[in-house]
Amino acid sequence: MQAQIQEILNKERLSSSQFADRIGVQRSSVSHVLSGRNKPGFDFIQKILVAFPEINGDWLITGSGEMYKQKSTSKDLFDAQNQIETTENEEKIEKKPVTINMNKQEKAENKSPKRREIERVIVFYTDKTFREYDAEY
Repeated sequence: MQAQIQEILNKERLSSSQFADRIGVQRSSVSHVLSGRNKPGFDFIQKILVAFPEINGDWLITGSGEMYKQKSTSKDLFDAQNQIETTENEEKIEKKPVTINMNKQEKAENKSPKRREIERVIVFYTDKTFREYDAEY
């Protein structure tokens, strides 16, 4: 696992001190793992995966597979960041009604289905920041 942690440091361009601060452990803990003195425990591994949610847990533990998880859903939904930046530059975002398929219980409770519109969209980024888009009426 030393090699995987070292690769994270290289790819993320972090020093071991910055890495320790980011995952919330003592700097000496990272130093001991990188030197081979200690093996990382469950808590250490968990902290890495929480701080770096894009890291593939299988790769981190076993070294097999890809370092980063596949980003299929976020790419499909937003076509990466290009589409988000495009909408930021537009003055108004066109609102389209959303059709919701109701299950039998909801239909029984509400004889007529309600028409719903998007009120707000929140986009979360991997650097722990987010951006909100409110519908303008």
